[in-house]
Amino acid sequence: MNINEDKNYVILSNQINKVLLDKYKDYPIIDKMNFNDLVSKLEFFSSKRIVFNETFYYLRNTEKQVILDLLDKQHIKYIIITSNIEDVLYGDYLIVYDEENIVVEGLTKEVLKEEKIMKKIGFGLPFAVDLSKQLQYYDILYQTYYDIDSLVGELWN
Repeated sequence: MNINEDKNYVILSNQINKVLLDKYKDYPIIDKMNFNDLVSKLEFFSSKRIVFNETFYYLRNTEKQVILDLLDKQHIKYIIITSNIEDVLYGDYLIVYDEENIVVEGLTKEVLKEEKIMKKIGFGLPFAVDLSKQLQYYDILYQTYYDIDSLVGELWN
């Protein structure tokens, strides 16, 4: 698999192990780290690509956004390796592993259309995506929303 240097990736896996991490060993890997330490480290980060291994799992949404804004400001592209389905929305391109095998990959919004495949390996859809799809069945919404704030805004209108 080739990593396009212009995209941000999310690797979703139900079994994050050394074999999976070794595929991305050419990049600096940040493991679980608290928010303040992470910000301090990224402020002077010299690489143009970084891998977060389950790091986002321990951050609040506001903290994640601060990190993403910092990366964007410094023109640093990232790969997020996670088992949390909610974190897939932070990348342009999604690669879904079942153990050590790629099951599906592509643009994030396209991969999330593969709901049956995702459920087969134990993942659902991110909450906002799932809820907006369910509300489409009742003709309450007419499009899929990928973030909760947009979804809530539309429901209030």
